[in-house]
Order: sequence, then structure tokens, then C-alpha cells
Amino acid sequence: MAILGTREVVPDFDFSEPLALSLTERFSRITLRAAAQLSDSGYQQVTEAPCIPPGASPAEIAELAATLQIDLPEEYVAFLHCHRYLLLGDGMQIGGLDHEGIHYASPPWVSDEHFPGHRFLVLCDYWRYADGDQLLVDLNDPQQPVFVYLHEHGPLFERFAPSISLAVWRLVHEDEDEDEDEDEDEDEDEDEDEDED
Repeated sequence: MAILGTREVVPDFDFSEPLALSLTERFSRITLRAAAQLSDSGYQQVTEAPCIPPGASPAEIAELAATLQIDLPEEYVAFLHCHRYLLLGDGMQIGGLDHEGIHYASPPWVSDEHFPGHRFLVLCDYWRYADGDQLLVDLNDPQQPVFVYLHEHGPLFERFAPSISLAVWRLVHEDEDEDEDEDEDEDEDEDEDEDED
């Protein structure tokens, strides 16, 4: 039987920087980092969709909540006020609303089938480990933590972030952390080579 919140595949992440910011500052920094990431990858140049669209209106957000038949998490509402959705690459996106009638990111949906006794808001595609993996917001938990559904690993339901804004922060900063880890590994290798000499 699957266990909710395992730590087998997805590494730990340091949230100290975003936790020191207000929610508004957090989303502002997320937008800047996403823009830089898209500039580096060139993804915006190969897709017709605006990757970082403007936000939705209160009426549109209310309509989405009515369609899903839930009270949308406050941090997700704050995200939608900033951006209708967010595209970072193939299989790396935060779902939301359409742009001029077209859904470029998978619309969010509510699932009570992923894990027994839990309702999840299926927030986005997260294909870092395999096509079809998703980020899920636990609607049963008042803190609304975010889990990764890893369908080819059991499946596993691994902890991703304590909240939605922190999940989006992690999504846009993960590559940055991996680059830093690679640089540290290279520095260690160079130090070992020098010691051998």
C-alpha cells in the first residue's frame, strides 16, 4: 500500500530564503526567476503560448472555484492573481486558466482517486522524473502541503513543499540548486586532484 509523504526519490530542499519573504515578494521573485529560466532555455521562442501570462480577474477565479466545487487555496488564488498559469517547459507547468480561449497548461482538477481518504487539487505536470508525474495539493490538510505523485515509482507520494507558493518557488529554483551542487562537486574533484599531485 502506498504511503503519503515518503522520502525515497525527491531530495530535500532548503526553503529558508522564500520563508523570509512575504507572499507578494515570494511571487515577485518567482516571476523574475521564471523569466530568467525561460531566457536561458529558449523555451518561449519555441512555443506560441505566452509562458508567463498576466493574472486572472476575481470573477474568473471565482468561476474556476465554482467549476471545481471547492474553496481554492489562498496561495493558489494569490498565484492566479499574478499569472493565469505558468509554463517552464514540456511537462513543467502550473495549471490554471485559459489564455484567449486556449488552455496551454493543464487545467487544475480535483481527485479523490490518487490516495485513499484524501482529496487532492491536481496542480500541475511535473515530469522531472517521468512523463505523467504531478504535483498535488492535499485538501484534507489545513496547511495544504504539496506532494509529488511519482507514478513509475510504485507509485510514490513524496513531500515536495509545505505550501503552494513554496512549491512554485521550488519548481523555478530546482535547476539552480542542482547547478550549485554540480559546481561544488567539481570543486571537490579539483581539490582531490591537487592533493594527489
